[in-house]
Amino acid sequence: MACPGVLWAFVVSTCLGSSMTQTVTQPQPEVSVQEAETVTLACTYDTSDSQYSLFWYKQPPSREMIFIIRQDVYNKKNATDNRFSVNFRKETKSISLRISDSQLEDTAMYFCALRCNAGNQRLYFGRGTSLTVIPIISDPDPSVYQMRSPESNNVSVCLFTDFDSETIVPQDEESTVHGTNSTSLHMKSMGSKSNGALRWSTSPDFRCADTFKENFYSSSDFPCDATLVEKSFETDMNLNLQNLSVIGFRILLLKVAGFNLLMTLRLWSS
Repeated sequence: MACPGVLWAFVVSTCLGSSMTQTVTQPQPEVSVQEAETVTLACTYDTSDSQYSLFWYKQPPSREMIFIIRQDVYNKKNATDNRFSVNFRKETKSISLRISDSQLEDTAMYFCALRCNAGNQRLYFGRGTSLTVIPIISDPDPSVYQMRSPESNNVSVCLFTDFDSETIVPQDEESTVHGTNSTSLHMKSMGSKSNGALRWSTSPDFRCADTFKENFYSSSDFPCDATLVEKSFETDMNLNLQNLSVIGFRILLLKVAGFNLLMTLRLWSS
């Protein structure tokens, strides 16, 4: 998981009125955990201030910084909030974050932060820990779909889906092939989860069988039994008609609202 471009930089600075630098250290760059299991993220800090507070934040792929939990130094009881809790040890200057019953939405960057309660009260962040929650896939049914554009741009897309969480999707070495890492999808309305990965290219020689290698096809030597299905990009006429109808209704509503506003202004002016 790529480190976000904002709010993750390691900060070393000095609190107002303090002679010692304030540091926050997160020794785990990356951590993975099986869904529904418990995971602990470590954090240590150093400060010469006697009054301070500690925080944990998470940053999902949307890059929004989300507050999770807070621990004040004077509070002898460890802070808890639903599935999140901390293990605060003042004597060792450590505060680990414990996440129980891990969910797919817990996948994110986690930041430990220190705030001195004197002076400007700024936050000092650690480098962050990237947490990946591995989903539990029931009855995996791996398939590879090769989709080709009917237009002249010759774009071909390979979709590898419904494979189990232990399958490692290989990275492509060819510069003409683009792709994504394995992504977990949680379809709550259907009550199921799935793994997926994409590869695409404009090369006329691009083939899914070569892209995902033989590891994903039927063979007595390989455990993964995937079906190759070739499809063309097709337009859903019913969906397009519904979209056009919605746009038409919105235009009509804007015209009615504009007419009512115009008549109201004319009445006021008279």
